[in-house]
Amino acid sequence: MGVKCIVVGTDGSEHTGRASRWAADLAAQTGAEVVAVHAVGLLVNTPAGPVPNTPALHEKLRVQLEGEWTDELRAAGVPVRCRLEEGGSVTALLRVADDEGADLVVVGSRGAGGFSELHLGSTSHQVALYADRPVTIVPPPGRPRPLG
Repeated sequence: MGVKCIVVGTDGSEHTGRASRWAADLAAQTGAEVVAVHAVGLLVNTPAGPVPNTPALHEKLRVQLEGEWTDELRAAGVPVRCRLEEGGSVTALLRVADDEGADLVVVGSRGAGGFSELHLGSTSHQVALYADRPVTIVPPPGRPRPLG
């Protein structure tokens, strides 16, 4: 059984960019399609802080998703589709994976690490915990390894 569909979460950040590059490399090797997903909740985090999800902001996010956030995927020459989904990131990624019959979900890790990440559950950890298909978590470069 080959990999035909890869779902990757993206929000324009460096950690999701690493995940997209990893997904693009695998898609180029396997001939898979990549479905890039961005989740939009009731509030959208911006550099200025959380703001309400309005139709204008929704359209701005769609343009970013279909443009700069997925440019590297298209540059890799792999088939790409974009889905802007309502709801939380974990729920949106798992729903799209189900809808698309994805063979793999790829997410990035910010590398915050530590006990708080395990206690609260980052998006990448929650996706891995609740997914019913393989998940790849792409770590940040230079992540320290535990001793012992």
